[in-house]
Amino acid sequence: MVKGVNLFSGIGRKLLCWFLSLSIFPIMVVAILTYQYARETIKNELLNEEAFLAEGIKNHIQTILNAGEYSSQFFASDEFIRRHLEILNHNPNDKRVVKKFNDYMVYKTNLNKDFYETFILNQAGITIASSNENSIGRIEFGADYFTYGKGGPYIKDVYRDENTGEFSIAFAAPVLKKRGGKFLGVLVIRYNANKLNEITAGKKVDVKEDVGTFLRRGKTSEAYIVNENHTMITGSRFKENAILRQLVNTEPVTTALNSGKEVVGVYKNYMGNNVIGATRYLKKMGWVLLVETDESEAYSPISTFKYRAITVVGICIIGVIFISFFVSRGIINPIILLVNGMKRVAEGDLNFRIESRLKDELGELVASFNLMTDDIKDAREKLLKLKTDLEERKEYLESILKNANELIFTLDVKGNFTFINPKIKEWGYTEIELIGQSLTSILLNKSQENIDQIIHDGFRKIFEVAVLDKQGNVRNVLLSTSSVKNKEGQLTSVLGIANDVTELRKLEQKLVQSDRLASIGQLVAGIAHEINNPIGVIYLYSTESLRLFEKVTNTLKLISSIPLSEDTRRLNEVVAYLGREANIELGKNTLRKELLSVADDLDKYCKEIAQIYNVIGKTRSYLHEYLEGSVKESVRCKELISGLLDFSRQKKPEMNLFNANNLVENVLNIVEKQYRKEKIEVVRMLDPNVPDVMMDTRQMEQVIINITNNAVFAMKEVAGDEHFGVHRKGVLTVGTNFHADKNLVEIFIKDTGIGISKSDVGKIFDPFFTTRKDGKGTGLGLSISYGIVKMHDGGIEVESELGRGTNFRILLPLKSKKEHEVSVVKL
Repeated sequence: MVKGVNLFSGIGRKLLCWFLSLSIFPIMVVAILTYQYARETIKNELLNEEAFLAEGIKNHIQTILNAGEYSSQFFASDEFIRRHLEILNHNPNDKRVVKKFNDYMVYKTNLNKDFYETFILNQAGITIASSNENSIGRIEFGADYFTYGKGGPYIKDVYRDENTGEFSIAFAAPVLKKRGGKFLGVLVIRYNANKLNEITAGKKVDVKEDVGTFLRRGKTSEAYIVNENHTMITGSRFKENAILRQLVNTEPVTTALNSGKEVVGVYKNYMGNNVIGATRYLKKMGWVLLVETDESEAYSPISTFKYRAITVVGICIIGVIFISFFVSRGIINPIILLVNGMKRVAEGDLNFRIESRLKDELGELVASFNLMTDDIKDAREKLLKLKTDLEERKEYLESILKNANELIFTLDVKGNFTFINPKIKEWGYTEIELIGQSLTSILLNKSQENIDQIIHDGFRKIFEVAVLDKQGNVRNVLLSTSSVKNKEGQLTSVLGIANDVTELRKLEQKLVQSDRLASIGQLVAGIAHEINNPIGVIYLYSTESLRLFEKVTNTLKLISSIPLSEDTRRLNEVVAYLGREANIELGKNTLRKELLSVADDLDKYCKEIAQIYNVIGKTRSYLHEYLEGSVKESVRCKELISGLLDFSRQKKPEMNLFNANNLVENVLNIVEKQYRKEKIEVVRMLDPNVPDVMMDTRQMEQVIINITNNAVFAMKEVAGDEHFGVHRKGVLTVGTNFHADKNLVEIFIKDTGIGISKSDVGKIFDPFFTTRKDGKGTGLGLSISYGIVKMHDGGIEVESELGRGTNFRILLPLKSKKEHEVSVVKL
């Protein structure tokens, strides 16, 4: 026998274990299934038995309740009781009637041995007749059987009578006058509640082996009733004085009381023991009847069966072990020969072959071994040839690495060079000089954090770095890295490719400079266009004003040329002539002619002066209009230049933590009163969960005011319109939101204005772009706002629809990009 190979070696144990497993497993499965089937059968029989018993007890209890309720109604309709109750209601002190009435109550109570007492309550709730004389005069006005018994038949839940200490059930019914149905009083029958205990627990008998046991199957079985207050109202076999004291909050009770659903199955009882039981719900009283048997006692019949099954299985296992031992021995011996042959082959003797006459599966195994030896011999020859090919391919790859135009290298997990191709010589270094050195030795920024971020997962794989060559010159290098991991996913090295883009960056700077000059030219053209319009208007108004000024000057010259002094002289002569009395009569005709001549001249001069005044008045109106237009356009130029200066002098924001809700409130407190004068309703929608963000409050207030002013202007164009007699009113909604998934705080400004067309939405942030037709807009407000938000590393989004309004969304990050920046390299 070969050393290490016997019946109890590895393969021998496996064969034996397989034989035992294939034989014992079915036996165990059959035994377990049989046991489970028997257990489930007994369980189902027990559940059916518990359900049947519970149903019987439920019917018995319902019969008692129906009988008690019927008795109370029947007694209440008794003519004798009606007549005497009516007499006592009018004359309660009639002792003869009381005596007769009490005797009748005793008679009624004796009709049923389970009636404790029958008594009558008058309209005031006072006991005026009873089978128990001690109850006469007792006030029961607050008792529920009086309160509810007045309206119809009523059954009071189990209670303990305060006077007798007896557990009772009260059946109440109203006593009504036969004619007219007038309420006379309430009849109450106090029933013996122990009757329920006899139904559920059974009567006690003296038994020799267990004195006082109840007549139920087994030692752990019991039946009891729980009311809607989860209180036991019948006795317990296992707890003394359980009536109205023992709380039962088990799952079946809760289910029945909440939904009226009856349960049959396995659950924990009020003592925490697993029981097999059934519940029945007595809807009329809100009671739950439970019939239960301890699970251990219920399954006791199957214990004997289990022990017998274990014995049979044990005998079968022993027989299988002996059979398996002999079968395994017949199989293991032929394998020894194969083990010998494998050792020879393992030692390098590939010409060794095994001879065998076996015709079974072991014979096939020997043939396969010989075939395998031939294949190994051929494979060895192929491996030698493959080795030669790999060496040639290695030389080829090394040639590619040496002649590559990009710098190719590898780093270990510490960031040190393990390989680098000859391209490094162009930077003044040699391969041997850098092998074992850290990558940071050639970086402009030599922080160890750079290496950690290049090696760790999650860092970007392509990025630009600043590298120092051996002469100290800075080179811009585009670096691409990838991780090399083993089978376990552990990092083993980092492969990197570096491409020198120094010249490319210089060319890009030239292109950027050219693009910047083009942008400046475009901006200058826009400024010239915007300023040229008001200057043209000012020039036109100034030219017209000069022409009107010359016209007024010429008119005033006409006034100075009128000969008023000559007519004045002539009038003076006439007055002097009249002063001489002698000449009065002689010169009347002459004077009359002279005065008429002067009057005609003065009338002509007045008409000329009136015409001149009209010309001056019209010219003054035009002159005022032209001068006012010139002033207006000058102010527009001033506002345009001021806005342009603000746009060009946007200063760096002074960042501080501030809450967006407070920011909105500050702005609205400033502008809300003015907006309301414009008939604009302002609505706040502030998210109370918005956290503080870094911002320049003054600049952000300017952004919100710019946008709200635009919104108010847009709504003023439609706020005064009337459609079918309905006055339209603008609504400005300003609010905040917190996007926790994106770490963003949103400030939204929504209006109900005219909206922005799709063609204009993309232009609203361009300098000098405006849609206002009143000439008051410079087109720089939104451009300035956009620049401020961008300096906060935020963004502005616009949603608009013509005729329905516009919504601006300002998005501010909780932390700016500058807080997130990681200085890997100098870009």
